[in-house]
Amino acid sequence: MKITFIRITFFVLLFSIWQMIVKLGHIPSYILPAPFSIFESFYYGFVTGNYTIAIISSLVRVLIGYFMALGIGIIIGILLARYYILDVTFGRTILALQSIPSVAWVPLALLWFGITDSAVIFIIILEAVLPVTLSTKNAMKNIPQNLIRAAQTLGSRGLHLYQNVIIKAMVPELITGLRLSWAFAWRALIAGELFISGAGIGQTLELGRSLADMSQVIAMITTIGLIGFLTENLFFGSIEKRVRLIWGLT
Repeated sequence: MKITFIRITFFVLLFSIWQMIVKLGHIPSYILPAPFSIFESFYYGFVTGNYTIAIISSLVRVLIGYFMALGIGIIIGILLARYYILDVTFGRTILALQSIPSVAWVPLALLWFGITDSAVIFIIILEAVLPVTLSTKNAMKNIPQNLIRAAQTLGSRGLHLYQNVIIKAMVPELITGLRLSWAFAWRALIAGELFISGAGIGQTLELGRSLADMSQVIAMITTIGLIGFLTENLFFGSIEKRVRLIWGLT
């Protein structure tokens, strides 16, 4: 209760100081809008449905790309951990790709797929697949060999061994990879949407810039931050705590 009060007081003071600086300093709204202007942008954006459609469209794109990246990344990660030759060749290429920012893939995606949702999903997959691949590989390599030998002694082989021993042993470390992949996917989504046509948070952000509507720009930036915060802390955070509790890590 005390923490909640402190947080509310902090934001009230922050917005009050912000409002005073804009009004007393006569700062133009296209440079720095007052908080009330941003709240007004939120209100009309959701009343008209424009912001709602943009958020839903973005979530659909990022979820499609994210789950496709998870499927691809987990398979590649298992193969890299299983086969040494593949790890020292293709695995090193993945490490190099990890340093490339998502916006660098935009020209390639636009040339291959045009100004479509497929271009955005392609960028999301490229960015989100790398963390989960590396996390899967490391998680599989860190499984105690005694655990696998014990399972094999009890008759576990092939698919049964992967389903009931290896995959379950990988889960705690894999959760971290899933969390990182979501963060990468979310950033790649916004980078891709800035260059496509249609509804989306990134496109609404770009529209605000082109119209010099800084209230809409900050409203969309705030929306990006809020969705990222909620998924990171409430969704993935609760899953990670539960997994660590079940696996006896806390």
